[in-house]
Amino acid sequence: MNKILVDTCVWLDLAKDHEQHLLLNVLEELIQRKELSLLVPVILIDEFQRNKIRVVQDIGKSLSGNFKRVKDAVSHHGDPKKKQVVLDQLNDIDYKIPFLGESAEAIVSRIEKLLTTAEIIEISNDVKLRAADRAIEKKAPFHRSKNSMNDAILIETYWDCVQNKNSVGNRFLFVTHNTKDFSNSEGNDKAPHGDFVDYFSKRKI
Repeated sequence: MNKILVDTCVWLDLAKDHEQHLLLNVLEELIQRKELSLLVPVILIDEFQRNKIRVVQDIGKSLSGNFKRVKDAVSHHGDPKKKQVVLDQLNDIDYKIPFLGESAEAIVSRIEKLLTTAEIIEISNDVKLRAADRAIEKKAPFHRSKNSMNDAILIETYWDCVQNKNSVGNRFLFVTHNTKDFSNSEGNDKAPHGDFVDYFSKRKI
């Protein structure tokens, strides 16, 4: 079994892209076939819930803003013989922007279902203590000047899952877009930061 922990930032980026239905189809299919299961620390659900509305709203605002700038540019600088045709096409697409927002909401709903029906992991006191020790020692993800407690709890929860006595025979994957906190800062950002080297291996993790 492949057990995968997907960082909140990845789920939110998926929600922003209305073309990601296919990837969600693959995830749902693999889970149904019991080839993959999601590891979901409870803080991940909390983070997703806090940010999901903002993501959907930002999509509409961003698209509307971009279209307004493009239409202004066409109006001022477009070929007089062709610009009305272009503006009509842009207005037609602009009219469809709310439907793209609905598409984002549909993706958010599918992600929520994946998260809430997965293996929900409560945060143990040991995990909190190890995360606090990282903060005290300025180890990643605390090597930057920001509050990274949730990131530390995420990776420590992942490590607990890897070390669990029932983990034999499973393969573990940690997926994040947050390369600044989790990745090697001096080379390949697909490699873990030096403070996490012991948490990863070529085969199992």
